[in-house]
Amino acid sequence: MTRRPTPPISRLARSSSACAGLRAATIACAVALGVAACSASGASPSPTPEPTAVVASPAVGTPGVSGATPSGTAAATGRSATAWGEIWDALPAAFPLPAGASHADLSDGPFSGTYTVAAAAAATASGIADGLRGGGYPTVNAGSPAEDGSVTIDATGSAAGCRVQVSVRPLGGLTAIEILYGSACPAP
Repeated sequence: MTRRPTPPISRLARSSSACAGLRAATIACAVALGVAACSASGASPSPTPEPTAVVASPAVGTPGVSGATPSGTAAATGRSATAWGEIWDALPAAFPLPAGASHADLSDGPFSGTYTVAAAAAATASGIADGLRGGGYPTVNAGSPAEDGSVTIDATGSAAGCRVQVSVRPLGGLTAIEILYGSACPAP
């Protein structure tokens, strides 16, 4: 049997396989450096956040009213200035929201919370007003529905200067709820 000579590998094939080997080595080196950097023994731990004081808010227990998750609830809640006055940027967990209320971005202005619910505006306003009365707000004034069906609720809390304003308005098949929770009220 005659053996045929093996054809020489072309330069292009050699450089292509050399590049592939170089790429693989480069990737392996980068991965090894990344692992080494992440597991370095001298790394300083990330700082532990300091606990913030939380002031209890009035408890609310009204039938048909739930403690839906307030918008922007966080350990360090900020404040915003509005034409109405300074407000908290979030609501306390016990704020009387209607069952089924969902967080919604309704407008550009700052609010403590904005929600929608699949219920009539008048019934929604009545439920929130009752919840505020039963939850430590001694003065609650729910105005009569306006021509467009909207209702504004003004309430004062037991803390000096604590005031809340809730605007409830029809929004298509839903009801919009916009809440201003005054900064003199207990922190959320």
